[in-house]
Amino acid sequence: MNKKLLWWIFGVTKGGVVRAKIVKILHERPSNANQIAQKLKMDYTTVRYHLNILLKHGIVETSEHTYIVMYFLTDKMLEHWDEFLKIYEKITGGGKE
Repeated sequence: MNKKLLWWIFGVTKGGVVRAKIVKILHERPSNANQIAQKLKMDYTTVRYHLNILLKHGIVETSEHTYIVMYFLTDKMLEHWDEFLKIYEKITGGGKE
């Protein structure tokens, strides 16, 4: 994972702000897709779509020990947390949502 990938996922592509908000939620605590959808006041299917993109690019991972799929940030994402915060501030106008 590098700065270019983070910018592509969060700052350039359509839906990047939604994905960034999901990452912020998961940084606070691991959650399932339904919890994230409720917190963002979004459709569950839309949240799952964005989670799948984040999974594909190694931003999030899922639990393997429960029947409810829980999402967590990967260690690689946490290693790049400071860079993510810079991008988040730019794409949200500095909002602390």
